[in-house]
Amino acid sequence: MAGFGNRVAMTMLRSPLHRMLSGSLMVLTYEGRRSRRRYELPLQYVRHGDGVAVWAGNADAKTWWRNFAEPAAVEVVLGGRTRHGKAHLVDDVATRRELLAAYVERYPATTPGGRPRFFGARWRPTPDELTAAAADAVFVAIDLE
Repeated sequence: MAGFGNRVAMTMLRSPLHRMLSGSLMVLTYEGRRSRRRYELPLQYVRHGDGVAVWAGNADAKTWWRNFAEPAAVEVVLGGRTRHGKAHLVDDVATRRELLAAYVERYPATTPGGRPRFFGARWRPTPDELTAAAADAVFVAIDLE
């Protein structure tokens, strides 16, 4: 079950108040690959082609992204609209590097581990640091219909 903050965010993203959050958050709904249960998560995203991409920062501590080792149908609430799509892991390191650079630009509090840093120095990666971080980064791309 989602925590209180996640439930509030998902409720807002589905309401007329979505504009307060939808510039940086979306709701991802998917079916567990083994459990077949329906899951919902509010996640930060960046635009990627005709869809969006999500960084599973600190991926070793998370499991949701593993559901997309094989492409899977998903539903997203983005900009107050429900849309359908297909989600998959991004295998290409060059694409992960581009997505990581987009995340750092879009979300200045981003850190190499994907956890936000609200105080102190910001992570301003060099090109070599971006390449190194992208090697281990886990991104889920969602191609929207």
